[in-house]
Amino acid sequence: MSATIRNGQIEVVAVTKTYHPGAPPAVDNLDLRIDHGSYCCLLGPSGCGKTTILRMIAGHETPTEGDILIGGRNVTNLPPVERGTAMMFQSYALFPHRSVLDNVAFALKMRGVSRADRNARARELLQKVHLEAFANRLPAQLSGGQQQRVALARALITNPRVLLLDEPLSALDEYLRLRMRGELRRVQRELGITFIHVTHTQLEAIAVADTVVVMAQGKIEQAASARDIFLAPRNAYVTRFIGGQNVISGAVERVSGATATAVTGTGARIELPVAELRVQPGEQIFGSLRRDRIRVRRQDAGPPPRDLINALSGEVHAIENQGSYVKVTIDAGDGEEFVANVLDEDFFLDPIDIGGRVVATWAARDVRLLEDRRSQPSGAVVAAA
Repeated sequence: MSATIRNGQIEVVAVTKTYHPGAPPAVDNLDLRIDHGSYCCLLGPSGCGKTTILRMIAGHETPTEGDILIGGRNVTNLPPVERGTAMMFQSYALFPHRSVLDNVAFALKMRGVSRADRNARARELLQKVHLEAFANRLPAQLSGGQQQRVALARALITNPRVLLLDEPLSALDEYLRLRMRGELRRVQRELGITFIHVTHTQLEAIAVADTVVVMAQGKIEQAASARDIFLAPRNAYVTRFIGGQNVISGAVERVSGATATAVTGTGARIELPVAELRVQPGEQIFGSLRRDRIRVRRQDAGPPPRDLINALSGEVHAIENQGSYVKVTIDAGDGEEFVANVLDEDFFLDPIDIGGRVVATWAARDVRLLEDRRSQPSGAVVAAA
């Protein structure tokens, strides 16, 4: 099938979508390019505009301004059937009275394809999703994960150049979600077509996508590879939303070479790399710090020494055993939380209890400077949700 695939490159050019006059736009002057044959995840909270983008690419919504191109062709005003796209929804919407085979073949039936040809194509796709043995069953006789794979095969039957997936795994339990993530990625690689997957689940996006697009209030906060989104978030919003890292911030006290020393709202001193960026004393700067690069120890009696650098003291607010590591949430005393992921073998050498006082420390090299900057100091240490 891959030999017949047409160009599935997507270009969203200066697109704005407003539903009501005077209301904030659902999508605001957005530019995005998705390469042919890539797996892209649009990631963000409810109301950020990600599903609106998907529906405009599909042709179910029309941009208020701007253009949408697929394979270099402007499709902004074309009906969905002429775009070469297919959509897979949250609800599988399978015909309950039709067999699995007939469900998959239905779109070709509506296009007048002969029964023999459409069934042959349907069986080919059922084989790709490992459901060929279930061709004659009804949807009610399948598990949720099997129904999901039928819906995937049905979406692919017309040989689209772009497959659009709207929260495709939200109805599955955790075990099936993990299996289907791998299944979607495998099928996408085998077919070589463009997948655009909308989700609000960070781990889901990082697990399957070549490119992750993090959105907020109709705008793109960062579009990058899954690895870069996690390891090198652009700003505090992306850092907090993706999770796995803390945001640390403070007012600049002094600059020495490529490093600035800043003071947080609780009086802790932290070092942040500034490279050649010019920062001024009193300016608020922000950095990201991976949770798994933090060491936690019990605090000795009395207040912690004030001359410590890259150290934070506080009370343990929560402890969650995650199997290979223990998530330790620390109340820094300023109303915010700071999270450390401690290897289980290290944590259980001397377990810490909720309510215990601890000191968290880290190396300056593990902090990355974020783009957020404020001229007025209001030091704080905050953590990803």
